[in-house]
Amino acid sequence: MNASSNVSHMDFGNKLPTPEEIDSAADALTAIENTLNSDRSLNIGDATISASLVDLITDLLSIVARGETVTLAPLSRRLTTQEAADFLNVSRPHLIKMIDQQVLPCEMTGTHRRLALKDLLEYKAKRSAGRNAALKEMQDIAEDLYEK
Repeated sequence: MNASSNVSHMDFGNKLPTPEEIDSAADALTAIENTLNSDRSLNIGDATISASLVDLITDLLSIVARGETVTLAPLSRRLTTQEAADFLNVSRPHLIKMIDQQVLPCEMTGTHRRLALKDLLEYKAKRSAGRNAALKEMQDIAEDLYEK
């Protein structure tokens, strides 16, 4: 059994890192920065970790070094409707309405709906982009009114 099959979802959100874990993460960040190759990859023994993986690892360590919690989940993870509603910060009935209106795709597992984390992240990004565009438009209108 390999490590990836052991870790499909790790949730550290229920506990803050200990002072030892915070120090360990900070020390690891320093060690990584001091041993990076010129292309930002990292050699560990006979293995070379690519720059993109080094970035992911350092992002994770930075979060822990700040004393924050971390949730790690693959994009293929399927969430229950309650988990999805919590993730989007909406009520479960509102989420069900979004599924019924085909705003969000879901997959049926028996009688239960499951939503892909990837789909929720895409929806959240579109929602943020729409909000940012509306905010920019309101800002432009306010600036036009102020100049008059």
